[in-house]
This record gives sequence, structure tokens and C-alpha cells, in this order.
Amino acid sequence: MICRSRESHDDGAALLIVLLLVSTLAALSVTVVQTIAASQRMTGYSEARGQAAWYIQGAEQLAQVRLRQLYEMTEGRITRFTPALGIPFRFSIEGGEVRARIEDGSNCFNLNSLAQPDESEDDEAAGPTPQPAVDARKFYVELLKALGFPQGEANRLMSTAADWLDADSNMRPLGAEAGFYAGLPEPRSIGNTFMVTPLELLDVYGYTPEIYRQIAPYVCARPGLQVGSFNVNTMTQRDAPLMVAVYNGQITLESMMAVMRQQSEIEHSDMEAFLSQATLASIDPEQTVTSLLGLRSNYFRLSGEIVYLDSVSSYEAIFQLGEAGQAVLLRRRLGVDE
Repeated sequence: MICRSRESHDDGAALLIVLLLVSTLAALSVTVVQTIAASQRMTGYSEARGQAAWYIQGAEQLAQVRLRQLYEMTEGRITRFTPALGIPFRFSIEGGEVRARIEDGSNCFNLNSLAQPDESEDDEAAGPTPQPAVDARKFYVELLKALGFPQGEANRLMSTAADWLDADSNMRPLGAEAGFYAGLPEPRSIGNTFMVTPLELLDVYGYTPEIYRQIAPYVCARPGLQVGSFNVNTMTQRDAPLMVAVYNGQITLESMMAVMRQQSEIEHSDMEAFLSQATLASIDPEQTVTSLLGLRSNYFRLSGEIVYLDSVSSYEAIFQLGEAGQAVLLRRRLGVDE
């Protein structure tokens, strides 16, 4: 069980890694920009928004190279001390510049996990549907309570979101199904499928812009029914509400913020080192879902701006990092919503 502080890191090695990344990215950025410029000349793609879309693809290529390098240098164990993670970088383009930053995108609640089938829902042909290890709906309610929502409102927000996502037409207590939305003054269709972006919450009954802004920093839309996988070596004090939900509300937000604040200068080599902290070790493990915690990050977020002529376009892209370090693009969009 080994914990390393910032002072224990080899500054020389970190500097060497950063220099290697900078030199590689500088060379690659020239190639990317040249390729994009040639493509634009061939297609006559001249509108500013169209230009930005091309440059976003170039930024994505840079991000994929950087993520592969970081994976290889850390053997997949990326931490808050990993050089270049979270640090903005930029490169010039004709008529402007591309600004970008790569951040850990794993530490968030996957809204799509609310589509988990109920235990009573059996597939007549295949038998019972395998249940994920963590009850997403219970976790989400605890997260909402940690964010200051009363129990009743937390239950309602969970129910309407779960009804929006699941494939059936059975309305939950406090929920809303297709018939409810059809009867609204401005009728709309219910989702009944996975969300692509958390912004879709704004279509769900009960989610006002104010509520969305309060929830948005802690939620995401990822493929599959798993609640998430949180990297304790990249989590910060900001992530305390997620950790309160991991511990099933058995610890106050203030106490968890203090725990996470202490972690800001520590890198854990194993989970025992993190879980054995006195405050956390005193909580009944049967009341927790610490299986969500780990030492690896599976998702990363690229965000930034394309400055081109007189326009500035924000963008983001979400990558999933495979076991061999390949960064697979899940989605991209102009504008930022996570």
C-alpha cells in the first residue's frame, strides 16, 4: 500500500514527458492542418461553421495521439499528476487557432443506467435480464440528495428520467410516460432510448434549466447500463457529491468534501490505500457501492474553441479508451454541454 505525494514525483521525468508530447504534437499538428487545408481547397468548403468542423476533426486526431501516449507512459493508470492532462494546448491555423484541453471524463453518473430493467422484468424467451451490480436509480437519488434536493423531489426527478429512458410504457410512481407528454400544451414524443447528451434532460418533465445547471457537472450520457467507473486518482473535492452517493448517503457532504480535499496531493497505488482512510473505513461496507471506484479512467473529454476569422466556435468530443490504449471517438458536437 503506497501513497505518493506531488513532491515525490520526479520533476525531471515529468518535464521530459511534457517535452516529448509537445514535440510530437507540434509535428502532428502541421500534418493535420496541411491535410485539412488541402481537403478544404478540394471541396470548396468555405463557410465558417464548416471550416470549424474540419478543424475539430484535426483536434480530435491530436487528442487520440495524446491519449495513446499518456496510456503508454502510465500503463493505463492516469492520475491527477499525469503530465499534460487538463492543461490547455493550442496550434495555429490559417485565419485563426485551435484551442483544446483533454480531461478525465469518467467521474460522472451515467444517465443511461437509469434504463436498467426492474428485477421483476423477465424476458420470456431468454429468462431474467442480468442485473447490473449497482442499482442506478437508488444511486441517482442519493446523488440528487447530496446536491441538496429533498427526498421527494429527488424521487420524482429519478422517476421521470427513468421513464424517459426505459423502453416500456409502464409509468413509475411520480414518473411520466408517453401519454403524459402527449397531453402537454406543447406535446412531444418520449425518448424510450439512450440519451446521447445530458442536455436531453431538458426535455424530461420536471427538469428546468435551473435544475439542469445544478445537476450537469455530475452527470453524463455513456453507452450501456453501468452507473460508471470512478478513478479515485483523478477525483477532486468537486466530486464529493458522487462519493456521497457511492457511500449511500452514510456520510455528509461536508465530511466527504474534507476527505476529497485531503486527496488532492495524493496518488494511490491500490484501492486499499484509499478505502482504509479512517473516515471511510468506519462506514459499513455493506451500505456502500465502492465497486464503482478504481484506479483507471475509461472516458476522456476533449473541449475547446476554434477561432476562425471573426467567429469563435466551442466544441467537445468524448472518447472511450480501450484496454490497449486506443481512443475511440463516441461523439462530437459544436457547443459544450458536459
